[in-house]
Amino acid sequence: MQHTPLIPSKTALYHAAGLFLRVYITIVIVTTVYSLLWLLEIAGYLDEQIIGVIWISIAAMGSVFLVLLIPLYWSSRSKSR
Repeated sequence: MQHTPLIPSKTALYHAAGLFLRVYITIVIVTTVYSLLWLLEIAGYLDEQIIGVIWISIAAMGSVFLVLLIPLYWSSRSKSR
């Protein structure tokens, strides 16, 4: 039995590069927002109540995203359409 090396197609490489680019951009945006909130809190422009509302809102949006992501994932993986 001869082993043939796995050679990805250009399309697969483009999809992988696009995925990595999206992940990178998302990480940069999230880090920037968190850093900006932290700087505004340290500088005294935002009080504790506003910061609390912002963090709860971020957590709520993340939870809603995850709740919506699960059925979308399973519907995209189903064979019958």
